[in-house]
Amino acid sequence: MIFNSAYRSLYQVCFYLLIMISGNHAYGVDDDKPRVHANNFILKQKDTAQCLVVMEELEGCSSEENRLIDGCVNSNRVVLEECNEQNSEQRWVFDFQNKRIHSSQRRADLCLTRLSKSLSMDICQPTSLKQLWFFNQQDHLFSRVDFLDSLAFVKLLQSNTDTPSPITFNFIDSETGDDQCYLSPFTGRVECSGFEVDEEALQQQEVEFWSWLGYWPWQPKQIKLTEDLKLGDFRNNHCLAVTQCHVDSVGQYDCFGGVKVQVSACQSVSHQTWRYDLVSKRLFNKQAGEQFCLSWLSGKFTLEHCLPGNAVSQRWYFARGKGNKYAERGQLRWFSNSMEHYNYIKALDFDPIVKFEILNKDSQGKDCGYDPIDGLWKGLCSN
Repeated sequence: MIFNSAYRSLYQVCFYLLIMISGNHAYGVDDDKPRVHANNFILKQKDTAQCLVVMEELEGCSSEENRLIDGCVNSNRVVLEECNEQNSEQRWVFDFQNKRIHSSQRRADLCLTRLSKSLSMDICQPTSLKQLWFFNQQDHLFSRVDFLDSLAFVKLLQSNTDTPSPITFNFIDSETGDDQCYLSPFTGRVECSGFEVDEEALQQQEVEFWSWLGYWPWQPKQIKLTEDLKLGDFRNNHCLAVTQCHVDSVGQYDCFGGVKVQVSACQSVSHQTWRYDLVSKRLFNKQAGEQFCLSWLSGKFTLEHCLPGNAVSQRWYFARGKGNKYAERGQLRWFSNSMEHYNYIKALDFDPIVKFEILNKDSQGKDCGYDPIDGLWKGLCSN
C-alpha cells in the first residue's frame, strides 16, 4: 500500500492542532511559545537490551541557586540498565524547538546534560551546549558537545568498551490516533511506519516546492524570507550546491546533516537554490528544506541542523558596501567576523567573491522580492 502524501499531510495538520489546543508548554522554561514535542519513547542501545534510565530520586531533593544541591546529584544520574517499557524512569520527552531531552517523570526544569564524566538531569540552561541533543536519520542520539565523536557520551556509560553501540530513539505510544504514526525527534514531523515506499517516487530527485511548515523550531515565528537565490561566482559559472538527496514517501527524507557545501556549474536545480531569512540571518537550501542551515563550523562549510537561539556558526549577511559599484557589495560573509569569510571561500577550493542572484523577476525582468542586503522589497511583483 502506498502512503498517499495528502493523507500524511492530514495527519500532520491534525497533530499540530492537537498540540496547539492542549497548550503543551510544560517543558518551555524559556518563554511561552508553543512547543513541539516527541513524547513517550525510550532511548535504547542498539544491539543490546540496555536503555537510558534516571536513577531514583532522593526524598527532599530541590534546586538551590538554580543548580541541583549536592545531595541530589546521584539521584539524577542517567545510566544504562535493562530495558523495561513499563518503567516510567525510562521514558523521555524531546523538545524539538530547544533540542532538549526531559524525563517524563522529573521536574520540567531538568534537562538531560552531558557532563565531563557522566550524564545527569540538571537545571535547564538556555545557552548550555551540554544540553543540546540531536537525532540523525537512523534515530541515533548524539550530543552537541560530541561534535567530532558522536559516541563519546556512550563511552562514559560503558567504560569497558572502545566500540559502543549508539543510543537510539524507540517509539512506544502514539499520540496521533494511529499506532503507526508518531512525531519524529529527527525531523520534527509526523512519521508513519509500515507503508511501502513508492519506487517511482524514489527516483524523483528534484524538489519542486519549499517545505515550509509554518513554524520555526529554532526561533520565534517572525520571519522575513527572500525569494529564491543563487549563490556563487557567476562570472565563472560557479554556484554553491549541496549533494542531491532523495525525499522519500514515508518521511525519511533527511540526509543533509553535515553534508559538505560544494561548487558546481550553475543550473536551475533545487540543490543550488537558497533562501535567506533577514530576521535570523540564516540560509536554507531548497533541496534540504528548513530543517538545515548553512554553517561554518570547525573549518567546515556544511549544512547542519538549525540550532536554537542565535547560533553564530549559522548567521550570515551580505556586504552593503558604499553603492552598486562597490566591488564587494552583496558578498556573502560570516556574521561573527567579516574578515573570516575568506576562510569559507578557501574551503570551497576556489577563490571567488561569493555573491547572490535573485531568481524571481517581475514583468519587466527586474529582480523581485526582499533584497538580501537591505531587506527592502524591490520590483513590481506583489508582496
